[in-house]
Amino acid sequence: MQREIGFAHIRGHRLLSDDMGMYRTEEVAGRTHRRYNFSYVDQVHDAFLSLSIRLFVELGFMPSQLASGSQTAFWWHGNVTPPADMCEWVDLVRALLRHLIHRYCIEEVRRWPIEVWNEPNLDIFWEHADQDAYFRLYEATARAVKEVDASLQVGGLRSPPAPTSGGRRSPTS
Repeated sequence: MQREIGFAHIRGHRLLSDDMGMYRTEEVAGRTHRRYNFSYVDQVHDAFLSLSIRLFVELGFMPSQLASGSQTAFWWHGNVTPPADMCEWVDLVRALLRHLIHRYCIEEVRRWPIEVWNEPNLDIFWEHADQDAYFRLYEATARAVKEVDASLQVGGLRSPPAPTSGGRRSPTS
C-alpha cells in the first residue's frame, strides 16, 4: 500500500494510552516513583519509519495513572480527562520528545508535526469538551515541546492553532 499511495505521515493516535505502557507509577516505601517505558512506542515508530512513513505525533489520551478522572472512550478505554498534575504531564511530554530525539536524531524529529490531543471540542474525546481546561493543557504542552527544541512543530499538520477572540488560542482540528 505504501508503494501505491506513498503516505508522507501517519498519525500516532493513542500514543499515550495505557496499552502503550509508556507511563507507570509505583509506591515504594511510601513514596511514589514514576517510570517511562518507550519500547512499544519505539516498535511502532520503527515499523513505520522502515516503510518511509514519518510520524505525526499526537500527544493524546491520558495515561490512567496521570489522569484527573475516569472518563474513557472506545472499547480500549482511552482516558479523556486532563492530567491530575500538569507538571507530571509536562515531564512526560519532555521525556518522550527527548527520547525520540535521542533515538531518531533531531533532524528527523523536527520533520514530525506534534499535535496536542485529538478533537478536544468533542466531549467524547475531552472531558465535557472543557475549552479552558484544554487551553491550559495546550499552553503547558506547547511550552514543554518548545523547551525541548524550539524548532519542533507543535499544533497540527496543516497549521498551528489560530488565535481566537480575546487573544486565546483555539484547539487544533
